[in-house]
Amino acid sequence: MKPEHTDDESANLLSDLRRRAEEMLWKQPAELEKITPEETKRLLHELRVHQIELELQNEELRRAQLDLAASREKYFDLYDLAPVGYLTINEKGLILEANLTVASLLGLERTQLIKQPVTHFIFREDQDIYYRHRKLLLESQAGHVSELRMLRRDGAPFWARIESILTRGSDNDVLLCQTTVSDITARKLAEEQRFEIERGLQQTQKLESLGVLAGGVAHDFNNLLLAILGHADLAMEELPPLSPALRRIEEISKTSLRAADLCLQMLAYAGKGHSDLKRVDLRALVEEMAHLLKTCISKKAALNLKLEQKLPPIQADASQIRQIVMNLTLNASEALGEHSGVITISTGARESNQDYLRGASLGNDLPSGVYVYLEVSDTGCGMDAETQKRIFEPFFTTKFLGRGLGLSAVQGIVRTHKGALRLYSEPSKGTTLRVLFPALSTNEEETTETTTEASARAWRGSGTVLLVDDETIVRDVVREMLQFYGFSVLTAMDGKAALDLYRERGREISLVLLDMTMPHMDGAETFRALRQLNPVVPVILSSGYAEQDVTPQFAGKGLNGFLQKPYTLENLQTKLSQMMSPPTSKGSDRDG
Repeated sequence: MKPEHTDDESANLLSDLRRRAEEMLWKQPAELEKITPEETKRLLHELRVHQIELELQNEELRRAQLDLAASREKYFDLYDLAPVGYLTINEKGLILEANLTVASLLGLERTQLIKQPVTHFIFREDQDIYYRHRKLLLESQAGHVSELRMLRRDGAPFWARIESILTRGSDNDVLLCQTTVSDITARKLAEEQRFEIERGLQQTQKLESLGVLAGGVAHDFNNLLLAILGHADLAMEELPPLSPALRRIEEISKTSLRAADLCLQMLAYAGKGHSDLKRVDLRALVEEMAHLLKTCISKKAALNLKLEQKLPPIQADASQIRQIVMNLTLNASEALGEHSGVITISTGARESNQDYLRGASLGNDLPSGVYVYLEVSDTGCGMDAETQKRIFEPFFTTKFLGRGLGLSAVQGIVRTHKGALRLYSEPSKGTTLRVLFPALSTNEEETTETTTEASARAWRGSGTVLLVDDETIVRDVVREMLQFYGFSVLTAMDGKAALDLYRERGREISLVLLDMTMPHMDGAETFRALRQLNPVVPVILSSGYAEQDVTPQFAGKGLNGFLQKPYTLENLQTKLSQMMSPPTSKGSDRDG
């Protein structure tokens, strides 16, 4: 910063002062004539002294002016090069002063800021924040801080923290706003990322909680269905073939089986659905369903298939994959409403890295690799961001009446298959939902389980079965089902009672039918205790959960079979005939 006066200006000032002094001196000539020689000498001496004093003062003043100029230059260097931007704003909102830092933040020259309204450089949607900031500042007469978006020269917004105080101008009349501006874009991005992570964690916890609830409800419901199906099957066996009630009981049985399918959906949502995993060709599966899909969708919808020719197989339950295809296709059809449109079903394979998978629902912990995808897209109404956040919630629907678990069941099936989902949607621009499944490598062998069909319906067993289940309605109906096939039945309501019965009558027990989920002592604990009493006692485990979720903890421990609830009379016959045909000898023979 330059000093206030240059050397030429200082010389002109001194000359003006001398002229004015001489004029004042000559106005009093009479007084000069009275001065004696001695007084003249004294005055000359004093004048010389004053002259030297003035010269010394001038030198001090010159040095002070130089120091002041240097200080001003340092001050303005600090002001201009400060790590934060500085603005001086008047009462009308015009910028009076700005440092180089704030000009650099905005991508402008400092002169382009002076006398401009500060709101010209604030993101339009955030200008209300600034006006509120000014209002609070004036009301409180204390410093105030706000965060808003400002605009760079190219129109790109960035997040800024503004902190303002009020000061008075040089005339002590004008009120000025002194504002600092800091770029906090990096911090805001970090906060958004943390928020997304926290939201994802909350969503995961929410899904896990709902999964536990769905699994528990499905398990209890399966027990009720087992009682209904068992009694219906027994009634059909007891009724004469021409009985008019037979048709009604068959309908009861069919309806119960449909309810069992709903349980499977709930278990699928919980990630505990029954899965008959085999090698599946996704292209072939969609092609097989094409005709059915065309009959199910809106008559105004055109179905377009884009199926890649050679896809690697996936390890999947074909029935559950069909459920996904049907569910997504029906959703796409409903998105079209009464309008004409196109539904496109695509299959393909892609190499997916961690970044791609992390951007998908359920994809956070999946390994990189080749994934086979099923993609269903429509040209329908699309979804806004708020709807997309809730689309996988159980029973959430945008329709007037919901139809069940919907996409939450799809999500549960995908979770069971170690897959992921990606959703793309915009209002009025349609929706695309892509489901990813890990591909099997070509050298992986197909793992299949072969089951032996039940022998003739006339098959009968013999011996005594120990039936262990905590539900009275299950014990009652399964006892009758076992008795129908010729078994004697002992029942126990929990693991402790089962062990007491086996200690007392183990020599006559041929088989134990053991429920998995029981209070106090569950099926696993009871199984281990029975094995200690008799290492070779045949045990069939029964549960509403899937075999793949229950039986791994019994691997290598000699579990003889598994029955998933709800099972029919025929299911029970099949399992028993596999184990006991020819009939197993009594427990006394095994005990030796």
